[in-house]
Amino acid sequence: MHRFALPFAALFLLPACQEAAAPAAQEEALSPVAANEIALADERRVLDLEGGVNFRDLGGYMTGDGRVTKWETVYRSGSPADLTEADFEELKRRGIRTVCDFRTNEERQSEPNRFAAANSEIEYWTRDYAMDAGDLMSALGGDDAGPEKSRAAMIGFYRELPGQHVESYRQMFRYLAEGRTPLAFNCSAGKDRAGMGAALLLTLLGVPRETVVADYALSDDIVDYRAELEESAAANPSYAALAQLPWETVEPLVASDPAYIESAFAALEERYGSVDDFIEQELGVTGQMKAKIVAHLTTAS
Repeated sequence: MHRFALPFAALFLLPACQEAAAPAAQEEALSPVAANEIALADERRVLDLEGGVNFRDLGGYMTGDGRVTKWETVYRSGSPADLTEADFEELKRRGIRTVCDFRTNEERQSEPNRFAAANSEIEYWTRDYAMDAGDLMSALGGDDAGPEKSRAAMIGFYRELPGQHVESYRQMFRYLAEGRTPLAFNCSAGKDRAGMGAALLLTLLGVPRETVVADYALSDDIVDYRAELEESAAANPSYAALAQLPWETVEPLVASDPAYIESAFAALEERYGSVDDFIEQELGVTGQMKAKIVAHLTTAS
């Protein structure tokens, strides 16, 4: 079980020692951002799976209007390839009925989703596509290669990420509007394509931007991506090549830097006016669909 130290905001939930301080403490505890700082550290956040990668529950977050996202309703994760039989049983217990796999054809072929394949009752959605990571890979070479160049490349990559995966996010929102939950969506590392999907969903639900960014950045606290890279190098030529490079140069590519998701939001706001407008115009989420998603995925606090 992954566990985190409670953030400073948790102190606001402690009984006030002085009567005069009580109203301020109660007000702080009820604010969505403060409540969500505590929710981020909830032990239910990260699933205790033997072979799960960054497998997380999106429940427990307070929205701007005081509703709370439901637990055991929507999950985000990385590759499901190493899930064990015990993990299968836990996911069955949670009743997952829909899986959106955002990975490429090649990724799914090399690391199949055995959980979805073994459960015929699960709606397993994928799409046929290949991903070009040429710009990111080119950032790793040249005389100026280093962490600054790699980080700049990732910021640029994120500016295009939502538009590159419109079809995936559109389908996820369709399923959610239809109430096909519990639903899990994944990519390979569970931080980029899945991280963007989670950010879009939480934004639609009205979760404060600070929390959306914090949920995105949580991957760095959950996964040791350096160890994952080294363990995968023997079987994956791309990982093997990365493992030979200085870690300082590679690290920005596997990080969940808040600047990355912020750059995606900034690009959407420049092009569409707001993230919500992108969701409506490009992902096809109508006002009626949004109301259904909010009803399916949140509850009164």
